[in-house]
Amino acid sequence: MSLSGLKPLPASLAIAAFVALMTWIANSIHLPFVLFPELGALGLVIFSDPRHPWARSPVLLMLTPFLTGVLGLMLTREMDYGLVAVLLNVAGSLLLISGLRSPIAPALSAGLLPLVLEIRDWSYPFSILIGTGGLALVILLRTHLHREHRKQDSPADGPTMPPLRQWILPFALFLLGGLVLVQLTGSRLVLFPPLLVIAFETIVNRLHCPWRGRYGAVLLVANASALVGLILVKLLGVVPAASFLAVLATLALLHLTRLTFPPALGLALLPFVIPQPQLSYPLFTTIGSLWMILVVVFLEKLRRQ
Repeated sequence: MSLSGLKPLPASLAIAAFVALMTWIANSIHLPFVLFPELGALGLVIFSDPRHPWARSPVLLMLTPFLTGVLGLMLTREMDYGLVAVLLNVAGSLLLISGLRSPIAPALSAGLLPLVLEIRDWSYPFSILIGTGGLALVILLRTHLHREHRKQDSPADGPTMPPLRQWILPFALFLLGGLVLVQLTGSRLVLFPPLLVIAFETIVNRLHCPWRGRYGAVLLVANASALVGLILVKLLGVVPAASFLAVLATLALLHLTRLTFPPALGLALLPFVIPQPQLSYPLFTTIGSLWMILVVVFLEKLRRQ
């Protein structure tokens, strides 16, 4: 997930403007999930690095989160939140990503979000299509303007999912431990949807993970991003100016820490879709992030022995 050719100011303004536009559209048509929180992470990569697999897969960019969103919605309508529902959700999303050979890891977040927020409206997956469709249009327009004669949907250009035996046990440990913490704290936000994306990149795609080994910075930026997003929603409400500032503030944190960590934008934007987000939101996201990091550090020590 390295971001080559990054031009900080133009890319930052473009991402913030895009997210603000999605906020305006969401408010105008009364479909809050047009502002899908992972649009921030996807936008950061797509606007910053045209060579990244996410930025070369416009069809999969739209299709993968839509399908995992449908899966998550169906499970939420049929099952209560719990061990079985979450495991089916995550397993089904991973199967979809693997079956499509899709590089779009944020689709995991699209699958889990309905369970976490109890979304049962069929408009949800179609709302996501508006935002991801906008990003796909950016990819196509850029390709046309640059006259790049290369195939767009080429998942083979990115890292393929490693064999199941290499990551299933640590990923399951992370997931089961997260569910235990959900029960202990009484909050589903401990296993917040962007955390699945962070864990996938850190555990499953660990050899290509750009924040590998910088877990202190990850914890700091994740907590600060969640806090920034919450404060802006509390002060300004779910308005374009607030989401614009949330993106810029998070990107400033990433720049100051020299950390390539796109999921931080998901943490900053998640309060924008949580009905009446509580002040405890950053606390619960910190607990979840810390658990994931402890699992990863423990596994890395085992590998070195």
